[in-house]
Amino acid sequence: MRYENVGGRNKVKFIDYSNDGNVQVTYNQQIEPLISVIIPVYNSELYLKECLDSVINQTYKKIEIICVDDGSTDHALDILNFYQKKDSRIKVFTQENSGPSAARNKALDMAKGDYISFVDSDDFLKPDTYSTLIEYATQERSWDLIIFGGNIVGERNTYFEEKLSTEYREYLDCKPGTVVFGEKAARPFLWLHFFKRELLEKPEKIRFMEDINLGEDQIFEFEYIPRAKNVLVLDKKFYNYRIENNASLMQLYNNRRIKKTECHFTIIKTVIENWKKDGYYSLYQDDIWTWAVQLMYWTINDLPSEFRKEYSIQMLDLMKTYDVEEYLVSGSEVSHYKEFKKWAESNTSSESDLNLIKKKIEQENFEIEETLKSRAFKLGKFFTGKKKRLDIDKIN
Repeated sequence: MRYENVGGRNKVKFIDYSNDGNVQVTYNQQIEPLISVIIPVYNSELYLKECLDSVINQTYKKIEIICVDDGSTDHALDILNFYQKKDSRIKVFTQENSGPSAARNKALDMAKGDYISFVDSDDFLKPDTYSTLIEYATQERSWDLIIFGGNIVGERNTYFEEKLSTEYREYLDCKPGTVVFGEKAARPFLWLHFFKRELLEKPEKIRFMEDINLGEDQIFEFEYIPRAKNVLVLDKKFYNYRIENNASLMQLYNNRRIKKTECHFTIIKTVIENWKKDGYYSLYQDDIWTWAVQLMYWTINDLPSEFRKEYSIQMLDLMKTYDVEEYLVSGSEVSHYKEFKKWAESNTSSESDLNLIKKKIEQENFEIEETLKSRAFKLGKFFTGKKKRLDIDKIN
C-alpha cells in the first residue's frame, strides 16, 4: 500500500494493490500534519505558564512542543517538568546557558514536524492559531511560508505596533529578494512566521548563528525566505508579544549598545557572504545596501557620541570593501551617509579611548549579562526599503 497527498490535509489517497491485480482506492480523513512548536526558555517563570497554556490549549491538537531550558536560575525548569507530566506532547531538554540560538538549534535538530513555529517563553498565542495556519498551509496551493500579525502586551510601542500589523498578500513563484525586502513583516520577528521544515533541512540545513546574541534571527530569515517560492501574509493577529519597557531593563540594554553595534556588523557581513554564495548578491546589491545603511545608521545614532567616530569609520570601510563607496541610495540613505562621514571626521574620541570603554563594558557584572541574554532577541530596530542609486559626488 502507498499513499499520495492530493491536496489538503483531508485529501490523502491510499492505493492498495491486491494480489489479484485489482486496485482499491480509499481516502483517509484523519491524517493531519504535525507542527513542531519550539520554545527556548530562560528565566521566564513569571510568564511561562501562560505561554504553555496557550500552546497546549490550541484547537489544533497534532503538535509537539519542544522546550529547551537554557540554564535558567529561577523556577522555569520546574514549571517545564510539571507541564511535561501534564501533557505528553511536551518534551523538555536542558543545556548550559548558551543563548536562544543554541536552544533553538537543539530543538530544530530534534523536531519531527511538517511545520515549525517559534514561540518566546514570555509570549502567548490565540487558541485558533495553528488550526487556522494549517487550514491555509494545506490548501491545494502549497505555501512555503505563512506570515501573520500580532498584538503588543504591555506598554505601547509605535514601532512594534506597526511591524506587527499585517495586510493580506499572496506572493506566488517569487524571486529570492521579493519578500525579504518587499514585505514589512518579513523581518525580524521569527514568531510571526510558520515555516515548512523540509525547506530548513535541504539543500543545506539552515540553523541559527550561536556566536551572536542579537539579530541572529535576521540571518536565519535571510537564509530561509529566498527558498520560499510561495509566501502567504495573513491579516490576522495570532501572536501576543510582551514588552517590558521598565527603566532597569532599558538601562541594562543601554549598557550593551556597543555589543549590539558589533553584532549588527557581523549580521551584515554574514548576509552578504551567504547571498554571494547563493548567487543572490549581484541581483540584490541595491536592496542589501539600503538595508545595511539604514540598519547601521540607527544603530550608530543610538550610541553615545564618543562611540560614533570609530563605528562610522568601520561602516565607511565596510562599504569600500564591497566596492560601494562610490555610490549610495537616494532619499534618507543619502543623509545617513553624510552623517557617517561627519561622525568619522569628528574629534570626539580616539581609538584608545574606545578600547578602554570597551574593556570597562566587558567587565560589567554577571547579573547584567544574564538579564540581557534572556531578553536579547526582543530588542533592536531593523528597517528596509529600496531606492534608486545616486552618484556620491552629487551629495558631497
